Amino acid sequence: MTLETAERLVQLRKAHGLSQEELAEKLNVSRQAVSKWERAESSPDTDNLIALAALYGVTLDEVVHGAGSAAPVSEDDPIDPKNPLPHGSYFDKKAAEKRRAFPYPVLVTFLYLVLGCCFGLWHPGWLIFLTIPLYYLPASQRSPLRLLSNPVMVTIIYLLLGFECGLWHPGWLIFIAIPILDAATR
Repeated sequence: MTLETAERLVQLRKAHGLSQEELAEKLNVSRQAVSKWERAESSPDTDNLIALAALYGVTLDEVVHGAGSAAPVSEDDPIDPKNPLPHGSYFDKKAAEKRRAFPYPVLVTFLYLVLGCCFGLWHPGWLIFLTIPLYYLPASQRSPLRLLSNPVMVTIIYLLLGFECGLWHPGWLIFIAIPILDAATR
């Protein structure tokens, strides 16, 4: 890491009113690691650089090279303004960890037992177990159109059409929607 980049990290941290301890806590690293970055003794890894850029509201290029060095952004740029973080970034990983920590399969099992014992819905109730893989989908695949192109979701819809409405024969046509909706969402 260059001395200029280390000085930039100090300036950005101070401009956002953070101490080394506070920054370290937000990034889930030690205060000593932040101190070494700011003295140019070591460099943050890629995930931490991305997290720093997101935390400070600047581009990664601005963190590494300074203001005014960023390449112009074209209108065809695939960055989503609602979520500028790339998939797999530090913050996406934290959200995924929280999602995995919640015992969703236990909740589904409890709900299934309640539906069966209290309402006698053992037969259609088992379909809620198919929602477990949908729960663990990444946030980028949770839009309504993306969910409708998911094979698990289409299978749930097909089974509901068959069991509840008796539409087994025309219902299979819904599987044709998978590649069509998948192509439309790319």
